[in-house]
Amino acid sequence: MGEEVDGPAAAGAQVLPAAVRGLPHAALGWLDRFREQALDEGVPEDDVDRWFALARPAMRSAPDGGGTVVGRLGSPVLLPPDAPTPATVYGSGLRTEHQLVVTLDLAAIAPGATDLPLPRDGHLLLFANLELEDDLLEGGAVHVPAGAPVEERDVEPDYEPYGYDSPQAVDEELRRSPDLRLVPSVSLPACSLDPEIEAAHPFAETLQEIWAELTEDSGEWQLGGHADNFDDYGDPARRSASHGPSGAGTRPEDWVLLAQWYGVPMGVVYWTIPRQDLESCRFDRVLVQLYANP
Repeated sequence: MGEEVDGPAAAGAQVLPAAVRGLPHAALGWLDRFREQALDEGVPEDDVDRWFALARPAMRSAPDGGGTVVGRLGSPVLLPPDAPTPATVYGSGLRTEHQLVVTLDLAAIAPGATDLPLPRDGHLLLFANLELEDDLLEGGAVHVPAGAPVEERDVEPDYEPYGYDSPQAVDEELRRSPDLRLVPSVSLPACSLDPEIEAAHPFAETLQEIWAELTEDSGEWQLGGHADNFDDYGDPARRSASHGPSGAGTRPEDWVLLAQWYGVPMGVVYWTIPRQDLESCRFDRVLVQLYANP
């Protein structure tokens, strides 16, 4: 997978991370257009090229609906018999089960398509209760290894979803959706940066604005890469480090975006996890955030 960079981005190709240099030409074309626009707006060439060092590979929904089938949306919930359904557990022992959003086929995600240390096979189930709450949802993912026996789980989420009449209505719409298809893409920072990194990039704000305008219609789904800064919500990965048990003992830079989904009206859902926990398949450490501006 991949072609040599031969467009305007070629001047900054030497600083591109190796994982990005291997992306297909169609994905790298975003960098060509970005560089041209940044230079037109007066950003010095050296600053544009150094910004390329922050690029990350990702997979995104394509506007034409093309790409590799990597998953299906909605139920059924297929889990090993001994795997608990992700849920919020209250002090009284009451469990509020979480809703399945997507089942990803990890074998369909080519190595290097993202820079996330995902398992090479099996399925990854992402859950979320689509509530407008300040709290982040813990444990929003389950990895089912290839070949593991599974059973269909009877799950009845009990919550009031934002933008839908009921959890059942959410699932019905998800199941009516086509299979999830994604294409290789490139991702540049859109949210606030670590102060040291930001200090090294005096034109960061301008570069982020250009990238946001260029990619504003780039699809419902993204795996890996940098999170979109939807409505100035900020970086959900960095925000995760200040949350409860899953964020305890972590630094903002430890966290990565696992997935984002524009699945609610005027809003977005993010799944984040510490990179070291992802490497250890600790998907119980995944946090889910929903932000909307109705």
